Amino acid sequence: MYRANLRTLMLGDPAAADDLAVHLQIDNVRRTRFKSGDIPASDALLRALPAIRAPLAAIWGERDAFVAPRFEARRHTLARFHPDVDFRVVAGAGHWVNYEAAETIDRALLEIFSRARPGDRPRSA
Repeated sequence: MYRANLRTLMLGDPAAADDLAVHLQIDNVRRTRFKSGDIPASDALLRALPAIRAPLAAIWGERDAFVAPRFEARRHTLARFHPDVDFRVVAGAGHWVNYEAAETIDRALLEIFSRARPGDRPRSA
């Protein structure tokens, strides 16, 4: 069941659903503290975006079962509130992009964080 879930929903390459991925998925499910089922359909992100004062970045896997092929719609939505959003799509990776493309994500995060300036921190309300 877990391996099938990883292959169908989480990973872009079914071969990436190795024993380690299954172990991590089982552990993640066991540790879950809330039900996320309604979050993707909610407007929670849209309500939060106007208040964000920090630089915004978004990274998705090209084969994300929850987003592909709606990347441009996502980019447009984020850019409405943050026109300079750093929007990236990682080739070949799925929803669990940080597992499948760890080195690519590490490099991307180092680039993103190296551009952040102390004045870019969110303002307190």
